[in-house]
Amino acid sequence: MNTTIDERVRNKIVRILQQRGIKQKELASMIGVMPQNLNAYMTGKRGFGKKNICRIAKALDIPEEDFYSDSNVSRTKIKKAKRVPLISWVKAGLWHEAVDIFQPGYADQWLAYDTKDEYSFCLTVEGNSMEPEFKAGDIVVVSPSLAAVSGNYVVAKFGDDVTLKKLKILEDSVLLKPLNPDYDDIVISGRDRKNLRIVGKVIAKYVEYY
Repeated sequence: MNTTIDERVRNKIVRILQQRGIKQKELASMIGVMPQNLNAYMTGKRGFGKKNICRIAKALDIPEEDFYSDSNVSRTKIKKAKRVPLISWVKAGLWHEAVDIFQPGYADQWLAYDTKDEYSFCLTVEGNSMEPEFKAGDIVVVSPSLAAVSGNYVVAKFGDDVTLKKLKILEDSVLLKPLNPDYDDIVISGRDRKNLRIVGKVIAKYVEYY
């Protein structure tokens, strides 16, 4: 049975959000619309329109033409996604050093994920400092090539410690903020800032459905 363009777009969005662990309200923020407006598109009350399809494609970092293909093509694309290494926190701290990521034993395993950054990698979340958004055992996808700005989730190295936190940049300091209120902000200022390195920006939470 043939599907309309809006149905194809809707189905494609649902699959990508599930795959990447992105909530619908987060997508609404990414494309600059109210959550209720995006809900109207997703429930079929309103058509997406070419402008919104273009915005969504850019926000999700996929070719716009993918939305005009049928579901079989979309599934094939996911199966042929790049292989991204799942590594340890220690190895994440060495990511920008002269490390051959393809040497035997470097990655704990390889996961399929559609990313344009050839240097992307995955980490398994440890601890509960970033709950409720990131729980222990969750897997995040990290892009070292994308510039991180205030408000992004980042993997940062400060001294010998590597951590997942929300980045906040102030005039005289940098904050690495946990989401769990039981934990304090990590405040980095003055000369200590030279010891801070943003390893990469968190671009997604990896989810597999069996």
